[in-house]
Amino acid sequence: MSEFKKKDNILKIIKYGPLLFVLCLSITITSIVITQKNNFFNQEIRKAENNYLERNKKRVKEEVQRVYDYIKDKKLDSEKLLKQRIKNRVYEAHQIATNIYENELLDRLDGHEHSKRHIFNTIKYALSGIVYNNGRGYIFIDDLNGVKLLQPLNKELEGKNFYDYEDAQGYKFIRKIINTIKNKTEAFDSYYWYKDKNDKQAYEKISFYKYFEPFNVAIGTGEYIDEFEKELQQELIEYIQKIRYEDNSYIFLFDKKGVSLTHYKKEYIGKNRINEKNDKGQYFVKDILNLAEEKGEGFYEYQATINPSTNNMKNSKKVSFIKEFEDWNWVIGTGFYLDKLEQNVSQIKKDLIFSNKKSIEQIIFFSIILTLLFILLSFYISKKLSIMFENYEKDIRDQTSKLIEKENLLIQQSKMATMGEMIGNIAHQWKQPLSLISTSNGMLKLNKEYKNFSEKQLDEAIENIDNSVQNLSETIDDFRNFFNPNKSLSHFKIEHSFDKTFKLIDSQFKNNNIEIIKDVEDIDLYSYENELLQVLINIIKNAKEQLEKLKNDRIKILQISAKKENNTLIIKLIDNGGGIKEENLDKIFDNHFTTKKEEGGSGIGLYMSRQIIQNSLQGEITAYNTTLEYKDYNLKGACFQIKLPLV
Repeated sequence: MSEFKKKDNILKIIKYGPLLFVLCLSITITSIVITQKNNFFNQEIRKAENNYLERNKKRVKEEVQRVYDYIKDKKLDSEKLLKQRIKNRVYEAHQIATNIYENELLDRLDGHEHSKRHIFNTIKYALSGIVYNNGRGYIFIDDLNGVKLLQPLNKELEGKNFYDYEDAQGYKFIRKIINTIKNKTEAFDSYYWYKDKNDKQAYEKISFYKYFEPFNVAIGTGEYIDEFEKELQQELIEYIQKIRYEDNSYIFLFDKKGVSLTHYKKEYIGKNRINEKNDKGQYFVKDILNLAEEKGEGFYEYQATINPSTNNMKNSKKVSFIKEFEDWNWVIGTGFYLDKLEQNVSQIKKDLIFSNKKSIEQIIFFSIILTLLFILLSFYISKKLSIMFENYEKDIRDQTSKLIEKENLLIQQSKMATMGEMIGNIAHQWKQPLSLISTSNGMLKLNKEYKNFSEKQLDEAIENIDNSVQNLSETIDDFRNFFNPNKSLSHFKIEHSFDKTFKLIDSQFKNNNIEIIKDVEDIDLYSYENELLQVLINIIKNAKEQLEKLKNDRIKILQISAKKENNTLIIKLIDNGGGIKEENLDKIFDNHFTTKKEEGGSGIGLYMSRQIIQNSLQGEITAYNTTLEYKDYNLKGACFQIKLPLV
C-alpha cells in the first residue's frame, strides 16, 4: 500500500471514526441503560419477594419462639407449682392432725380419757380421706424406724418397714423421711414409686414431708411428675389451640409420632398424620418431624392442605418455621402462605412495567437527540483533526528524521569515543606483520648482495611478505567494518562475534595481564552483528578499565559466557573489578551518566548499548553485582547480562 493511500485511510478514520464511535457509544449507552433498567426491574421484583419472605419468616419465627418460650417457662414453673401444691396439701393435713390432737387434749381436760393409739387412729382416719388429683394424690405417715403407718391407696403396705428399700434408681428415700423426723423439720425429696398396688413400673415422684411432733412421725404427700405434666400439657394445648394472629394464622403442634395436638381444622386434632401426603406427593408431616429431629429448628416450604385466610381447601404453598421442644417430644410450628406474595408481586410488576416503559421511551428520545448533537460535533472535530493531523504528520516526519540522524550520530560518536584505543590496537596488531615484512625484506637484500640464496628461500621470503600484507589488510577491514555507520541483518555465530571483538581489543588485555575465561556455545543468530559488536566492545572496554585500577599483583579476570535457554541467547560478562556502587546501579544506563568525568568519560557508551539492545536487537540488558568463583577465591565484581531472542 502506497504512502498516499495510507494517509488517505488515516484521514478517513479521523473523519468518520468519531461518527462511528459516537453512534456505537450512543447505542451502547442506550443498551446499557435499558439493560440496567430491566435489571433494576428484576431486582425490585426479587427485592419485593425477598422482603415479603424475610418479613414473614421473621414474624412466624417470632410467633413460634414466643409459644416455645411460654411452654418452657410453664414447664420451668411447673416444678415450683407442683412443690407448692404438695406443700400446701401437707400443711393442710398437718393442721388437721394438729387440730385432732389438740381437741383430744381438751377432751382430757373435760374428763374424757382416750388412749394415744385412739388419737393416732383418729388422725389416720381423717387423713386417709384426703384424696385428690383424680384419686392419685393421698397423705401418708411414716415413723422414725421407716415403718409405713398410713398408705390409704395400698393398705397392704401399712406396717411394713421400708428402711432399706431402694427405688428403681437405687435410692433409699425412706432415710430422708427418717432424717426429717430426727431433725424435726420439713423437706422435699424426689424418688421413684408405684402409682397403685398392681403397678409393676415405678414413676418419678416429688414428695414433701413435715415433722409431726406429738407422735414423732412425718406427714407427707407427693405427686408423679408425668401425671402433673400431662395436666400441664393439656392446659397448654388448649391455650395454643386458641392462638390466632395475622390472616387467621394458627400454631400447629405435633408429637414425635406425628399426632396433631393442635390445628386450625379441629378434625385433625388427635389424628396421626405421619403418612399423610399433599398434592405434590410430599410426606410433609414426616418432613417436618425429620427437620426438627435433625436440626432442632428451621424453615420448611411445602404445599399445605388449607389456607385459613381464604378458607381455600386446595393446596396452597406455605413456608413454616419449625422448632422442637425436646423435653416433651413436641414439634411447634406456624407459617405463612405465598398466595399473598404472588398478589403483591403481580401489582409491583404492573407498576414497574409502566414506570420502566416510560423511562425507556425517555432514554431513547434523549439518546437520539444526543446522538445527532454528537454527530454534528464529530463532523466539526473531525475536520479540525484532519488539519491538525496533516500538520502533525509533517512535524513527526521532521522529528523522526532528526531522531534517526541523532541516534546514528550517537552510535557513531560512541564508536569514535573508542577510536583512540582502536588505533592503538591497530598499531599493536601491525607490529608483528610489519616486523616480519622488514625481516624478510632485509634477508632478500642480503641475499641479493651476496647472491647466495636459493629459489626456495626467495619463495619463503616473498610468501612471508604476502601473508603479512594480507594480515595488515584484514586488520584494516575489521576496524573499517566496526566504524561503518551502515547496519544490515545477517546470519552469524555468537562465537565468531566474540572472536572479532577480541581481535579488535585483545592487545589491551594482554598488556594489562587480564585473563579471559570464555564459555561460549556454538549458537546461530540472525541480527545486526556490527551493532552487537559495538555493545560487547563497550562493556568489555569498561570491564578492562575497571580491572586496570587493581594492583598489578591482583588477579584480574573477565569471564564471558553465552548459552541458549529455551528460545533465548543469554550472554554474561563478569569481572572482578569490585562491582558497581549500589546507588549507581539504576543509573548506569542513563544518557550522559558517568563515574569517569575526570578521565574524560561521556556516559554515551552504556546508554547507546542499551538503546541498541532494546531497539535494534529487540533484547534486554541488565547489570548487577555478583561474586566470581575462581579457583579457591570468591571475587567481588559486576555482571552485565544480555538477553537476545533466537528466531
